Amino acid sequence: MAVYSDRIHHALAFTAKHYPERVSRYDGHSCLIRASSTAVILARYGADESTIVASILKLLVDACPYAQQATLAEDLHRKFGGPVAETVKAAAEPRFDVLGRERTWKACRLEHLARLMAAAPRVIDVCVADELHRVGTGLTAIRRLGVEYMDPSGVPSTEDTLWWHRSLLDALRSHDRWRRDEMLAELHRMMSDLASRLQGGAW
Repeated sequence: MAVYSDRIHHALAFTAKHYPERVSRYDGHSCLIRASSTAVILARYGADESTIVASILKLLVDACPYAQQATLAEDLHRKFGGPVAETVKAAAEPRFDVLGRERTWKACRLEHLARLMAAAPRVIDVCVADELHRVGTGLTAIRRLGVEYMDPSGVPSTEDTLWWHRSLLDALRSHDRWRRDEMLAELHRMMSDLASRLQGGAW
């Protein structure tokens, strides 16, 4: 892959333009900061350009309301090609059921696990990179602000978060086509670190 990628630049610009919420340069949770971080993680693990482009666009699809999903999918297919569009579709958060109703957090996680078990390795790369970013930002916040920063009344709860991490790791270990041992080991280390800080002991 060349040092500069017009496709990656285009994906970032497209995401910033169509993101349904305001994009701020100063917000630590900005979609562009998250997208860029996920792209860097994938690049470090040797992912190809199409996988990196899909990881950026996934965050846009995750945020868009149900009414815009079909049109957005068509736009992604036209502008970025079928392989990228299909990877985005498979990796995106399953926020809505077939009737367009928003799933609960737990129902969304269960559906996500089911889809991952049948997903292609490229799709799992995107999902794991996104999870590495999510866990990494949580650890950074705790180190800087303290564990009390994590709102115990929030969704997901600490208990649900730990359940999700264990379930995801089990699913990844048993996947018959995804074999990125170093990436899985890093995710396990980070999740264990987060769990020990949330629980105040070993995971």
